[in-house]
Amino acid sequence: MLARWTAALLVSFGLFSSACDSGKSTLTPPKGDANDMGSDEDLGADDGLAPTAVATHGHLKVVGTQIQDEAGMPVQLKGVSSMWLNWENDGYAEDPTALRWMRNNWKLTVIRAAMGVEPDNAYLAHPDTAKKQLYTVVDNAIAAGVYVLIDFHDHHANTHTDKAVEFFTEVAKKYSGVPNVIYETFNEPVDVAWPELKKYHEAVVAAIRAEDPEGLIVLGTPNYSQATDDASNDPVAGSNLLYTLHFYSCTHKGSVRQRGDVALSKGLALFVTEWGATNADGGIDGLLCLDEAQLWIDWMKARSISWTAWKLDGCEPDSSCLLMPGAPVNGGWTDAYLHGHGQFVRGRIQE
Repeated sequence: MLARWTAALLVSFGLFSSACDSGKSTLTPPKGDANDMGSDEDLGADDGLAPTAVATHGHLKVVGTQIQDEAGMPVQLKGVSSMWLNWENDGYAEDPTALRWMRNNWKLTVIRAAMGVEPDNAYLAHPDTAKKQLYTVVDNAIAAGVYVLIDFHDHHANTHTDKAVEFFTEVAKKYSGVPNVIYETFNEPVDVAWPELKKYHEAVVAAIRAEDPEGLIVLGTPNYSQATDDASNDPVAGSNLLYTLHFYSCTHKGSVRQRGDVALSKGLALFVTEWGATNADGGIDGLLCLDEAQLWIDWMKARSISWTAWKLDGCEPDSSCLLMPGAPVNGGWTDAYLHGHGQFVRGRIQE
């Protein structure tokens, strides 16, 4: 494990190239876009000129309601979530060049690997395939020096707690002590009251802590991860725990932020692991609610709440897709390649 962390740190400072970089051509974006900040080659993907997020902040910890770095400074991570990996056919999230390009051009500091669990071709049916996809994203993030959420992307994980415990035991053993890795135990619980959900989290947290005593763990909350105040009445015991809050700005407004403020007032730390400037269905009507989304962005910034936006995929008409169909897999995304809330998300990450 020490060798893995040492290698990741050296890559972060650009002291040697990772295996993920070898044999990959670097895409130079088309010129003339006012928002184009240059290619990997222009900025230096691993040239050491600008230390990466992990090289800068190292191991993260939860202090009160904040994520802090090794120096005790508050950290707000900002990035994107993959599509459900079992349906991520184009390979955007698994491409190491695309990740480095977002790191350099969008200033991304975290990526979420949304490993589908229940649907056809997902983890329960094909665990080896699902883990291979997941580990590709995680290992690319380690090499690129960005943080990564390992997301058990499920709506009914409490009905197969044994599988979740088995999974997180394996991944925590594999990545124990690696500062990049953050565990997300339950994407969006559906029809699960907090007492039952808490029992699930206690089992999974215990499994993780048996292998990784200090890594950050993000815990799903009731009602599609919006009822954070329910969790605050009887939180899970332990350190370095956060609670999930999800929003889609056309659907979820001030009342959901108020529930978040209640949770914060009772000492819970929050992580918005999924959001969109769209309706809660992902924006299949193409609608965007950018003014309300900006209220959410301001709310998260004021409270130093980290976030990942849904989703790194190319599609139409779904306005929560960041990219147009056919956008290059390995980055270089000028405005012409961005779709839906893509320009808004990019701008908020870059701030």
